[in-house]
Order: sequence, then C-alpha cells, then structure tokens
Amino acid sequence: MLFNKIKYFASLIISIYLFHRISKEIYFNIDRFVILKDKFFVLLFFFFLFLPIFYFLTLKLIILVNHIKKIKFYESFKATIIAFNYNLFLPAKSGDFLRYKYLDLKISFTNFFNINVIEKLISFLILFLLVIFSFFFTKFEIPFVINLSFIYLLSIFLGCLLVLIIILYKLCNIENFKIKKIISLSLFDLTIWFLQFFQIAVIIEILKIDINFYEIIFIFGSAVIAGLIPISLGGFGVRDYVIFYFLNQINLSKDIFLILLLFNLRYFLPVILSLFISLASFDNDKQ
Repeated sequence: MLFNKIKYFASLIISIYLFHRISKEIYFNIDRFVILKDKFFVLLFFFFLFLPIFYFLTLKLIILVNHIKKIKFYESFKATIIAFNYNLFLPAKSGDFLRYKYLDLKISFTNFFNINVIEKLISFLILFLLVIFSFFFTKFEIPFVINLSFIYLLSIFLGCLLVLIIILYKLCNIENFKIKKIISLSLFDLTIWFLQFFQIAVIIEILKIDINFYEIIFIFGSAVIAGLIPISLGGFGVRDYVIFYFLNQINLSKDIFLILLLFNLRYFLPVILSLFISLASFDNDKQ
C-alpha cells in the first residue's frame, strides 16, 4: 500500500515537472483564441467525433468478451466510459482492467487480465505500425535515430514486432481467441486510431498549421506510446513533452499552447459524462 502511494506521488511529481519545463518554453497568445471563435462549427465537429470513437470502443468491448458473456450495449458503454475516467489517473491505461467490476463476468480476474493484455497488445501493435510507417513520410530528425543505419533500425523494428506477436500469440492460445476475433479487434483498433488522428487533424485545420496527416500520426502517435510508459500520472506531461519536442523541430512554438490545450481536451471532456455515469453506478451499488 505504501509502495503504491509512493509510486503515485512520484508519477505526479514527474507530470508536474514536465509541465513546468514545457511552460518555460511556450507562451500564451490570447489573439490565437480568436481562431477558435471563427472556426466554431469546425470545433463543434471536433467534439462530435467523440461519438463514433466511443461507439466503436463500446462495440470492441462487446466483441472482446463475447466468448464469455453476451453483454448489452449500455453495459459495455458504461464500463468503457468509467474506465476512461480511471485512465486519467492510472498509468499505461490500466484503468481498463477495472472494467471487470462493471461487466459481471463469471471468470477470474486473471483471465480478464489476460484478455485485457490481448486487447492492449493488438491496439499497441496497430499504433506501433502506424507510427513506424508514418515516420518515413515525415521530415523529423531524431538524434539517436539519424546516427543508426537503416539495417540496424529495421532489425530493431522487426525484433520489437516479433516479440509483440509472440506474446500475443501465446496469450491468444491460452484464452482460446480465434483468428476471426483477432481480425475484428484489429479492424476496430485501426478505425478507432484513424478517428482519433482525424480528430487531431481537425485541431490542426482549425489552427491552420502546415503539417500533413503522416506527421500528425507520427507526432501524436509517438506521444501516445510515450504516455503508456508508467512513469507519469495518466501519461500527462510525457505525452505533452513529446508533442512539444517534435513541434519545436518544425518551428510551431507559437501554436504549441493551443495544440496541447485542445489535445488534452480529448481526455478531459469525456470525463464529464463518465463522472455522471460513475455517480449513478455508485448510487446503484449502495442501494
């Protein structure tokens, strides 16, 4: 218990430190907020995109556990949105493991843990491939990458890919996941990631920033991957620093504040709905 408190406190300190470091490098320009007013309907479309994202996340959870129990759409949605709330404060999206409590599955938590790991590995694998593919269409220079040969980089990439596939294969055998389910989950993840990157592209369009879709995938996909490292509070600070690092490379310092603000709204806005559902669920548990 004491270790968890220390770990949580350390994560909080790291997030605060990274935000403090970023704050010294960016500035707040009130004039840039006029853009949001002028692009009101585009901003509204940005918010609208939450609907298909959470719709597909809900369907994905239904498919994930359909070999154990047929759950209803609202059950899945409630578990998804509440887990999203937990993910803000727990590292590496570990809040998703708490969906077990809201689905009333007749299996052990160990089995549910394995199922979640399969889901996370598939999702990570799709994102990893998208980020690597998009890198070859960007103009970014990463110091520890540019000094490595293409063969060496390819070996690292294929090695990581092989390790992920082997772990996924073994877990799928343990939990008796069929190839059809794996393909379905992969297609859902591909769709969800595309919608999330498209949502970020809407932010880029609002701010009239000259970066292409490949660069959006690489910058923000890398930030999401970095945010999964369990060293900060829900990935906050780590994701923002990665975005700050890459945007600085292409001289977009004047827009970094607004980009980070709108990017983080993607995490905080669904929390409002999640909070109401969490409170309603808590009241039902008390009765």
